[in-house]
Amino acid sequence: MVWDQRRGRPVPLSRDDYGKAYDEKGIDAALEGRFRVTLHGGQEVEVRPVFDLLQSYVLDNFDPSHGGRDHLGTAAAIVHLAREIAAHKDQTLFAMGMGPNQFFNNDLKDRAVFFLAALTRNIGKVGGNVGSYAGNYRAAFFSGLPLYIAEDPFAIATEPQQPVQVKRYFTPESVHYFNHGDTVLRMGTALLTGQTHLPTPTKAIHVSNSNSLIGNAKGHYDTVMNVLPKVEFIAVNEWWWTASCEYADVVFPVDSWAEFKYPDLTISVTNPFLYVFPRTPLPRIFNTRSDLEVAAGLGKAFAALTGDRRFADYWQGVWQDQGTGYLQRILDASNATRGYRLEALERKAQEGIPALLLSRTYPKIAGWEQAYEDKPWYTKTGRVELYREEPEFIASGENLPVFREPIDSTFYEPNVIVAKPHEALRPKTPADYGVPEDDVGGDTRQARHVRKAWHEVRRTQHPLRRHDPAYRFIFHTPKYRHSAHTTPIDTDVVAIWFGPFGDIYREDPRKPFVTEAYLDINPLDAKELGIEDGDYIWVDADPEDRPYRGWKPTDAAYRVARLMCRARYYPGTPRGVTRMWHNMYGATFGSVHAHLTNPSGLAKNPETGYQAIFRFGSHQSCTRGWLKPTQMTDSLVRKGLFGQVIGTGFVPDVHCPTGAPREAFVKIGFAEPGGVHGERLWRPAALGLTPTYESEAMQRFLRGGFVRVKA
Repeated sequence: MVWDQRRGRPVPLSRDDYGKAYDEKGIDAALEGRFRVTLHGGQEVEVRPVFDLLQSYVLDNFDPSHGGRDHLGTAAAIVHLAREIAAHKDQTLFAMGMGPNQFFNNDLKDRAVFFLAALTRNIGKVGGNVGSYAGNYRAAFFSGLPLYIAEDPFAIATEPQQPVQVKRYFTPESVHYFNHGDTVLRMGTALLTGQTHLPTPTKAIHVSNSNSLIGNAKGHYDTVMNVLPKVEFIAVNEWWWTASCEYADVVFPVDSWAEFKYPDLTISVTNPFLYVFPRTPLPRIFNTRSDLEVAAGLGKAFAALTGDRRFADYWQGVWQDQGTGYLQRILDASNATRGYRLEALERKAQEGIPALLLSRTYPKIAGWEQAYEDKPWYTKTGRVELYREEPEFIASGENLPVFREPIDSTFYEPNVIVAKPHEALRPKTPADYGVPEDDVGGDTRQARHVRKAWHEVRRTQHPLRRHDPAYRFIFHTPKYRHSAHTTPIDTDVVAIWFGPFGDIYREDPRKPFVTEAYLDINPLDAKELGIEDGDYIWVDADPEDRPYRGWKPTDAAYRVARLMCRARYYPGTPRGVTRMWHNMYGATFGSVHAHLTNPSGLAKNPETGYQAIFRFGSHQSCTRGWLKPTQMTDSLVRKGLFGQVIGTGFVPDVHCPTGAPREAFVKIGFAEPGGVHGERLWRPAALGLTPTYESEAMQRFLRGGFVRVKA
């Protein structure tokens, strides 16, 4: 509905009234103003355009000349950036990685970016667009996957050319409930997890090549201590022995990428290529199997146990043609791959030649069809929707793309809505849920909708800091940009280059591996704490639920789970903000026992060979799982994972919780000197090579004093 300034009245628009069809209606839609309309029942109400509501929220709360944060830059810099973006319509790329997607308020960040991009005509353009990487999203390009993953088990196609009947007998669920204690989200007595999102209690897990589910899960130690004991069976397919394997009942050793004896397919969400993993002539290093063989082998075993051949028949293509028929099914039924033959793709791949994904544009340009071909977006209105009318969003105070403080990594009151009074913002308050407003505990905080203007917020403190001033540091755990997941520390020859603490000889027996984990901290902060560059430190997050719920200082598990690491002086991080990379192998019961009892000090579980890069704890000692109410609605209209169908409610990787594995608020304390064998100063610092310890020669080097320029 828009207010037509030419006709002086409201005018309805359908999803078909888009692009040229809209232009042909001759409507002059008002962007600003207040208007009176009469509802069907005769009641007269005042209405405002969405742009007007958004504009007043932004200008009332985020005028760059006042009320901003010191670390966000000067007003002049903000104005300059805004004018540069406005001056470069169709030419500004908003490139965002996967890391920012994994914070609690990630959807608000995206809505704000799309608002700016829409204002400056930078959506769906060749040089101006919004882009975001997350590996999961590539599944949507294989829209034919249901012919493989959802074949009707009671009507199995046993011949390669036989038509496939699709009938799904499983219900997908978001894995993020699992590391939220395997529980839903409640506020008082209100259930905030939508009916379409409700998970069932986890009784069995079989995970393939995903250490992030257990070993690197947010709140890992709470998962180990409080969730895994309720699970009856855990199986893991892996080609590295990860922490997930440490806690599994069964580990299936599977082929690495270089050992594939069965072909496979993949794509990237950031480039237009279709990749085939060809079968390799290289011999397997160990007695491993394909992931596909594991699944098919289990089918055979179930068939033998039950006498029902359908368990084996469901995977018969694995033994018939090494799964090539299954891959061809997917290619034939996917919009972006139809017409390709697997045999031809594999031959090209053996020569190092990829194929182009049929994604309409080269390179990939999300929103191309909407920007250039008048196709509607996959929303209720067919447009980029900057206002959310769903009741769950209104209850959360997020019908507008508001700014909320982070759920944990903030110096101020967590998750508070930063806003002066605004007529469109009417969130349900804690009192509405029967919860005291001063309850800022971790569980309550997720649905605590308190609105405060910035001048009020800046007078608040993180609740941990109010009780203990030692809590003063934001703790972030981003992904290491030069790797895929744990590859920087899987092997010693690679791990030794990970950070400044590599030593292939391990001259200091305290070192858990040939390298070890570290925390980047501003040198001035470290010096205030009496921490030298390279020292061992303790890092502690919210004791209410970390490193795990119900911990006691006397627990053997607490010794395993409390985070100890090295401090690295790093001037590139602001004061009060620390960073630890997400990809590292954490301490387990076996690795800690080995580290404490093995004369060499190596943190390598002698029973399994698991190698930790921490002496104690891990980056996930300080994180926990979170659930966001607006990511669990039953009413939001969204595109399905596969194909072009839209609907409402939960869809994996489309509308579901993402959690927030990358943030905490912590205190940091000295543990041990960083020098070899406990000497007070770490040798690189003593040599004058690190920040704030720079020798005269180092200072000259930094000034470029050793460079000679010839005329």
